[in-house]
Amino acid sequence: MQWSTLGATAVGTALGVLATLLTDQTRWRRDRSDRERDVLRTAFAGYLAALSAARDAFSQAEPSPERVGKGHVAIGEHGVYAAQQQLELVAHQALTDAAARATLAVLDFHDAVVAGHTPNSREYVDAWRAARRTRMAVIAEMRTALRRA
Repeated sequence: MQWSTLGATAVGTALGVLATLLTDQTRWRRDRSDRERDVLRTAFAGYLAALSAARDAFSQAEPSPERVGKGHVAIGEHGVYAAQQQLELVAHQALTDAAARATLAVLDFHDAVVAGHTPNSREYVDAWRAARRTRMAVIAEMRTALRRA
């Protein structure tokens, strides 16, 4: 038996094993990235749905001056805080900060509605626009995070 044949076989086998390992590692990284992206997407969708449900419910609320400043209870009932805490577990700081600002803007909107401001009043419109603007900022951060994942 020639040593060159045996050596070539050993080198070919080693290269095949290395190529398989590299392919498996690349596939594992891609799969992990896909799973992370799915986790983020689920958390993002849950938060946005809860925030929108709260905002929409608040727009239908009846004026009640004694409820001004108590929007945190109502927003909790819509699952916003739970969804926001989920975000805090999986998202980066800039996104969680944007989500906190959006939650506060919806709370301000709640206070404007229960204070008796009508949809055509300046206070109502300003609060609605602030809630919308901060929600759009959260969505922009979410898109950035999904591109990075």
